[in-house]
Amino acid sequence: MSASTRIFLDTTVQIERVTATRACQEEIVRALAGAQVITSTYVLGEYLRTLVQDALVLYNLVLQTEQPHDVETRIAQLLNKKSASRCLLLWASLHRAGVYEPANLLRTLRVYIEYGLINRFMVGIDELLDATACGLAREHPAPQGETYRLRTQCTRLVKECDLAERLAEHRPHLRTLADGLKDHPDAALARTGVFCARLLEDPDVARGRNCTWYLGDLVIALELPSDAALYTTNRRHFEPLCSLLGRQIYTPQT
Repeated sequence: MSASTRIFLDTTVQIERVTATRACQEEIVRALAGAQVITSTYVLGEYLRTLVQDALVLYNLVLQTEQPHDVETRIAQLLNKKSASRCLLLWASLHRAGVYEPANLLRTLRVYIEYGLINRFMVGIDELLDATACGLAREHPAPQGETYRLRTQCTRLVKECDLAERLAEHRPHLRTLADGLKDHPDAALARTGVFCARLLEDPDVARGRNCTWYLGDLVIALELPSDAALYTTNRRHFEPLCSLLGRQIYTPQT
């Protein structure tokens, strides 16, 4: 691969670099070899409020569960099934590293939470884009009694990023997406199209819960540089977005 090849890692691949099987992690390393690897603070914000937050959830489960073998049952009982899935992946990664005893589990999870997962996010990254100036990307887990606290939600009422300003610069792209995703058979993409139309009228709609709940794929697709290819496991949603925007999806050679 040419050193001039630029590959943008989205949140799904950043999570895979930590939680996937060893064989899959090795495939990602090979796929990125020789490329200029980039990501963004917006992706970091998503990573913090998903994988790092789930490490906090898992830490609390281990802390509160008398028998380690009951932790998996507690994970399965979590109401947020996406969080449960990531907790289980983290649990598996601990076992792959040979960590089983409760004291070692808690110690290793503290390392994950305090700096380990964020360090893993930055491994091999040549450039960290900051177009949105995401406020949540600047958050870090803070000790709170026996556990930790991490702020994972912002509010539209308090300006702590430049997302609305950046989206206002993408009016032609927003119009293209609003028209191209109208009545799309995929409900998430159809909702993105509706949001694009709303953002044309009021970019501030992007801030707060809409950003963290609904607009992640849109923001990443728009901040993807025109000379870079997007590396993602979520091709279902990104392929239509990138096709409409004239952006590339990265397909590793096997």
